[in-house]
Amino acid sequence: MHWLEEHLRAHRGTVVAVTHDRGFLERVATMILEVDRDERTVRRYGDGWAGYRAAKAAARRAAEQRYADWAEEVARMEERLEAAGRRLATTGRDPKQGFGKHRRSSEAKLGGQVRSVRERLAQLRRNPVATPPAPLRFTSALSAADGPATRGALAEFDGVRVGERLRLDDSLVIAPGQRLLVTGENGAGKTTLLRVLAGDLEPDAGTARRPDRIGYLPQELPAHSTRLPLLAAFAAGRPGPPDEYGEQLLALGLFREEDLYVPVAALSVGRRRRLQIARLVTRPADLLVLDEPTNHIALDLVDELQTALAAYPGAVVVVSHDRGFRAGFEGERLDLHDGHRR
Repeated sequence: MHWLEEHLRAHRGTVVAVTHDRGFLERVATMILEVDRDERTVRRYGDGWAGYRAAKAAARRAAEQRYADWAEEVARMEERLEAAGRRLATTGRDPKQGFGKHRRSSEAKLGGQVRSVRERLAQLRRNPVATPPAPLRFTSALSAADGPATRGALAEFDGVRVGERLRLDDSLVIAPGQRLLVTGENGAGKTTLLRVLAGDLEPDAGTARRPDRIGYLPQELPAHSTRLPLLAAFAAGRPGPPDEYGEQLLALGLFREEDLYVPVAALSVGRRRRLQIARLVTRPADLLVLDEPTNHIALDLVDELQTALAAYPGAVVVVSHDRGFRAGFEGERLDLHDGHRR
């Protein structure tokens, strides 16, 4: 990859590339074109990766400010309407307001103010500013109040074997809050190990002890997508009707309201990956097992995902070929070779 990047940097002609590799963008790109399927737009960002990130951050701040200004004006209009209503209700009781023509003039003026405020308030409510999506946040169900469960081993795997794909001759212990990046060549057994950790695959030999609450993000999307609507798929396995979870899903900023009843099978690969992430971040877990978490997702969501993982208090075991993700990963590393620990 380094050779390719240097070759392209030295190339005198124009290079057009499609990539989600942030390292490639940082080293090679001088301009980024972002295609937004939802809005059917193509946006141009100058100054390469640094310019893209700066522009995205500025756009988010501007959106937050627009919403804050709108909400502040709504609150101010509501307060003025309430105050004017109180004054109107007391008209005629205070001798200082005058009598006859003077009182009627005062009432008319106050009534006009009330109408003006009502009209402005109605206008604001007819044209609301969208609430900026809340940042992604993973939650752990463990706390200091849980006592001994928060100390020692959260998960333990001893002598685990899965055919010829994985052979752990010694113990693998995952502690609460631990960060572990699993590395190795393709076919080294990384995905097999993660499936065992997540409980998606039982070993042929050895013992596996896992916490009850595990969040698992597999590398591949299901071969056959459900015909359920998006909202029903998001709410699957949770108490109550799916409609109760619409607000929670929309608050993540991963989908629009018109997406909620689209069958999952009709969604793009990227949107189906967003659905997996949405389910993951809205259910408490004490261990996150993530296999190539940055696959199929937009660049700004990759940054947000990495920030959310850094703030997550639980344990994380992850496999990733994303150079930017690996460079920013803070934790231990476990290297596999032919199914064995190196």
